[in-house]
Amino acid sequence: MTKSLIFITLCLVCAGTMVAQTAVPDNMAQIPAGKFWMGRTQSTWRDPLDVVPRAKMDDRPANLIELDAFYIDKTEVTNAEYAKYVQAKSIRAPWHWPEGKVPQGKEKQAVSNVSWYEAADYCKWAGKRLPTEAEWEKAARGGLDRKPFPWGDYDDSVGGRGAPPMAALRLDAPVNVGSYKPNAYGLYDTIGNVMEWTNDWYELNYYAFMPKKNPQGPETGLYRSVRGAGWADRLGELSTTFYRNFSDPELRSYTIGFRCAK
Repeated sequence: MTKSLIFITLCLVCAGTMVAQTAVPDNMAQIPAGKFWMGRTQSTWRDPLDVVPRAKMDDRPANLIELDAFYIDKTEVTNAEYAKYVQAKSIRAPWHWPEGKVPQGKEKQAVSNVSWYEAADYCKWAGKRLPTEAEWEKAARGGLDRKPFPWGDYDDSVGGRGAPPMAALRLDAPVNVGSYKPNAYGLYDTIGNVMEWTNDWYELNYYAFMPKKNPQGPETGLYRSVRGAGWADRLGELSTTFYRNFSDPELRSYTIGFRCAK
């Protein structure tokens, strides 16, 4: 074997070792590249009751979307984590914190009462960003394509009317992150705890014309997209991986928090 060939072989071995040893960032899950069905692909118990206005059918048509690989936080950002950002940047804390401090015993709860702008700035400060709607939904599904929940299908044994098992977990406030089992990608609380800001502007009919690869949402809008279901979802109507909502990006709500991606 010539010296040049030996050198090339050693370089390839070193390169392979470097790739194999690339560590996933702390408290983040790696979501693999590939395609998934984004949106609602099945009927729900609400459809025949006609309780959802036709104009709010914004989770259809479903699209086969291709995404590059990305990382996303396993848990929602906690009060303790957000407090470090507040202190580092000397900015206003969530209004419900007494004297600007995290309420005692609630350090591990998901942070809330944070506007979209504050959530986006936190992610930037942490070297990350907010996930797109497509990234959020793929991660929330945990690899279970065309299923309404991270755990699979409806469970009629709890709550009735096809309500999901999450009905048994609804409380009156956010809880400590990671209190319940993760999905197959290792993400906690994508359904339950708090709803989550995404990076996208919201458009009612976006699914009708969205790009099929790495969609970034509309270029402009009045509202930002919010995904997931929170503790205030009493009837389980929002507790699906495909449910979409929206909010004024300046609004701070006790039911909305966030997680970061990169």
